[in-house]
Amino acid sequence: MVFLDLVRVDLKKWLWIISIPTLVVLLGLGYFQVGEPAGFSAICGTVLLTFTLLPSMFMRLGFFRENPYQRWLVKYRKDLGIVAGTWLLTHGLTSGLFFLKRDESILGQLLEPALQPVWIMIPILSLMLITSNKTSERILGRQWKNLHSLVWLLPGFMIYHGNLSIATFEKENFAPATIILGVVVLVAFYEFWKTRSYRRVLLFLIGFISTMVLWFVNNPD
Repeated sequence: MVFLDLVRVDLKKWLWIISIPTLVVLLGLGYFQVGEPAGFSAICGTVLLTFTLLPSMFMRLGFFRENPYQRWLVKYRKDLGIVAGTWLLTHGLTSGLFFLKRDESILGQLLEPALQPVWIMIPILSLMLITSNKTSERILGRQWKNLHSLVWLLPGFMIYHGNLSIATFEKENFAPATIILGVVVLVAFYEFWKTRSYRRVLLFLIGFISTMVLWFVNNPD
């Protein structure tokens, strides 16, 4: 509880105090192609997204309902989502600076199979960030929640993009963030089985089916 007492003052403020200078440094490392800024930003963004989604899912299922840490995370769900989206978008820019060859066509490289999901993920993340404010909530009304439910499309695209990218650019076999996203997917399916709340699972499936289509288009044989 001491930890909660220290950070409860204003988690939103501390998230930005930590994130802004870190993201600036990662962009610099990406530009100068030093270290592993792409992998670090991907894992941090995925963890923040998981902290945005998972506690609310547990609360709906009745798991750890009285746990103060979980209730605290649910309270700051919107702030965590905004910071997670910022980290993930910065990851995209950092990765582009780090991996894309500057003497070749940028558009051509962005059409590579590993980066094709980016054309879907970036508009979704950007749209959610732009509308993450009270003014947008008031203007959109009930449609605001429907718009932000598009976040459930992301895990499928992120798993596909992460594993294909790490194989293409870093010559490794497995993206660690996949494990974290896999937990979110499993809990969502469990929630569907318990409550028959189908929206999240349907969006998950649309995301995964879309990645399968991308795979077969790029690998017709």
